[in-house]
Amino acid sequence: ILSLVFPLCHTFTIGGGAKGFAIRRSTGLDLGDNLTFRKTSGVQTSTVLYDKWDDLVDEDEDDVPYTGPPIPKDMRYIEFNIMRQNKNFLAIREAAGPELTNDIYVRDPDKSTFWFAGKVARVSDVSLEQAVARTYALIEEHAARLRPLELYNTKQNGMLEIWTAPGDSEIDVSYNRPNVQFVKMSRSDVVEGADAVKNVAIGFQGEIYEGGEEGFRTERTEDGLPVKSEIVPEGEKRAPTDDEMAQINEMMKDKDLNALFGEEK
Repeated sequence: ILSLVFPLCHTFTIGGGAKGFAIRRSTGLDLGDNLTFRKTSGVQTSTVLYDKWDDLVDEDEDDVPYTGPPIPKDMRYIEFNIMRQNKNFLAIREAAGPELTNDIYVRDPDKSTFWFAGKVARVSDVSLEQAVARTYALIEEHAARLRPLELYNTKQNGMLEIWTAPGDSEIDVSYNRPNVQFVKMSRSDVVEGADAVKNVAIGFQGEIYEGGEEGFRTERTEDGLPVKSEIVPEGEKRAPTDDEMAQINEMMKDKDLNALFGEEK
């Protein structure tokens, strides 16, 4: 807790947010999210910091320390970086359309649940692997804050996995359609050329929950394929698969189709 001494006698505590930001702007000091102010009687006209620095406690310190790989400065999870990458995403998406957009899913490697975390976009001379590797730290931090109970501790250990799916494929994923296969991504120390990608050439738009949403998720195998069978809505028609056609042909072999359908030769 950080105490400030002001004239008059009063003690009060405020939270962060806009007030904390205003204080930082006016004083040049980053005072954190929880501030305790102590006003003392007297004729003091200057503001002084409480001098018992050993009493300071970082209340925001993580219970599980981060032990993952170093995070690039421009991909740290701060407002400026988040808004810049979202702006980049919108610009690239508008110019290139869904062809250079991919859906992002994040999972704990010990679980089969893949959580939808947002979308990435890239310019044409940047590969999908490079785009995700360059943005890896921002994506995994966003996912961990989106799903803290399921993903936070794994993120702190640097073990979260990021997988991609074709852009705007959420409906196909929700129906477990087998033509949509997730692809596992790697970090920048594995992907050649990722560190050289400029942040303006890639974008990330993180998922946001509204109105008590539970979050979109899917169960997948280690190969990125659906765990459960495809859901076919009632009344929906689709072309048979190759295996299904083979079964049909086998069933119809040596059959008299005219007799089968009640038609005369």
